[in-house]
Amino acid sequence: MKLYKKARLLCKWAFTDTKTTAAIDITNNCNLKCSHCYWWKEERPAELDDDHMIAFMKGLRARGMTAAIIYGGEPMLRPRMCEAASRIFDHPLIFTNGTQGFSSIDAQWVLSLDGTRQVHDSIRGEGAYDCSVTNLKKAPRKPVVHTTITGQNQHNLEEFLDELSTMPIKGVGFSFYTPHITGDQNSLSITLDERDRILDELLRLRKKYWRIMGLTGQMASQFRQSGEFSEWNSIEKCPVSKVCNCFNSDGTPKPCTYGNKADCSRCGCASIAVYRAAIHHLDPLAIFMIYRMVN
Repeated sequence: MKLYKKARLLCKWAFTDTKTTAAIDITNNCNLKCSHCYWWKEERPAELDDDHMIAFMKGLRARGMTAAIIYGGEPMLRPRMCEAASRIFDHPLIFTNGTQGFSSIDAQWVLSLDGTRQVHDSIRGEGAYDCSVTNLKKAPRKPVVHTTITGQNQHNLEEFLDELSTMPIKGVGFSFYTPHITGDQNSLSITLDERDRILDELLRLRKKYWRIMGLTGQMASQFRQSGEFSEWNSIEKCPVSKVCNCFNSDGTPKPCTYGNKADCSRCGCASIAVYRAAIHHLDPLAIFMIYRMVN
């Protein structure tokens, strides 16, 4: 049954523009203040209480949204809502900073790690790395690691991948920092030229760390200036928005998981890269990555 549901979801993504997926901020709170996170740069609406959040999620499921990406803030500050999402949706994916641990609910966990201890803690706060990695090693099922590449960690990638290669994870995927239209933060932003150089480095590292690297040549092409980046880097052309609706913690819609002021002209969303590689180019490795990510 689960295999059938996965296949049905992938077919809908490939052949229709059906809204199959909801990206939901289930809380407006977080226990960290990461330097690259848009969350602290925008006004955060109130969050629905437990009963209303459950009713809201059930309403989305009734509208045919069988997949859910659960965000915050930090979702595990509301573990009961994480558990509810795992029951309501067929394919729940939960992003977490890992400091609150991992429960055994039927969901795919995505752990945000940004580098080795010193680099990660410089971005997320002292002690965050040890706490998250300790919890990772006790997790009841292997999480996927997600890394946002910024000016702060771009030179730490090989050392970081070397550490990840010894950890119990499904793999690691990469996004690039997406700036706000309100202006850059110089320590975070990466130019499009620098992005191309980093992609070359990641593809080189893939030869060494192929067992965990969630990046293919087709995925890299989606981010390149000389590739397909210009085909999707606006909210009007965003392929993910065609199949996914995003919601604030009070249930109101928002245009993008990166908030209301994301600079789409320099978008670094990994979801778009893997989606286009899999759906537009039938990249077998990208399809396999989506298959493994979909719970």
